Amino acid sequence: MEPTEAQYLVLNALETLGLLEGMFYDEERGFYYITTTSRILPTALLLQNGEIAPISWASEL
Repeated sequence: MEPTEAQYLVLNALETLGLLEGMFYDEERGFYYITTTSRILPTALLLQNGEIAPISWASEL
């Protein structure tokens, strides 16, 4: 799967705001695993539709 435009927009916004620390793209699932400077959501999934979800929700997807 290729990354979506929605994912690129969210990544760009996080990077512009200085919140993005790292990312890894899972080609099989089409998700980005991201790390941020946020204490509330330090690691998360960036879904294909641009939504950000806690890693704990990954088992429900």
